This record gives sequence, C-alpha cells and structure tokens, in this order.
Amino acid sequence: MSANTWEIDVFDDGVTLFITPVGELDVYTAPQLKEAFGRLREEHRALILEVSELTFVDSTGVQAMLNIHKAEPERFMLSGSSPPLERVLELSGMSTLFKRLTD
Repeated sequence: MSANTWEIDVFDDGVTLFITPVGELDVYTAPQLKEAFGRLREEHRALILEVSELTFVDSTGVQAMLNIHKAEPERFMLSGSSPPLERVLELSGMSTLFKRLTD
C-alpha cells in the first residue's frame, strides 16, 4: 500500500450524520467509511456522504456506498462531486442510483 493521504471527518449534530472522507476510498479505507456510518441512530434524519475530496474510488468503495444505500435508501445521499467517483458510477451504470444533496 502506498503512503496515500486518508482522513475521514464526521460531523454529527444528532439530526444529520455528515461524513467527509479525504483521499482514496478503496479496499484499505472502505471499512473506515462503514465504521463512520455505524454511528447512525434512529434520530438521524439525513446521512450525507461528502464526496468532493475523494481522489480515487475502487469497487470496494462503491460496494461500501451501495451497502449504506441499501440499508438506508431514504436517508442516505451524496453531496459534492468527485470526478473519479462520477467516472466509476457512470461506467457501472449507477450514476443515478444515489440521491444527491443540492445547494
């Protein structure tokens, strides 16, 4: 594994769970994304994944996002845009699957 930068920031005000991963979402980091969304409670009305800081996404990262979406289709949504993620979603035919938070 190369020494790539990876961070995951979590904002939780009890109503919104806002997750911002920075760097590569892949086989090494997808478990941390799953763990961050593990903070989900009934009281949360929105689960937001801010994707604008993602620099790479592999199939494991997409699978982690799909699992969250399947578990919480009404509350889970993406915010921002990441060219690497958009490319993977387009190639896999999933570009319209996820709800998007709009400004």
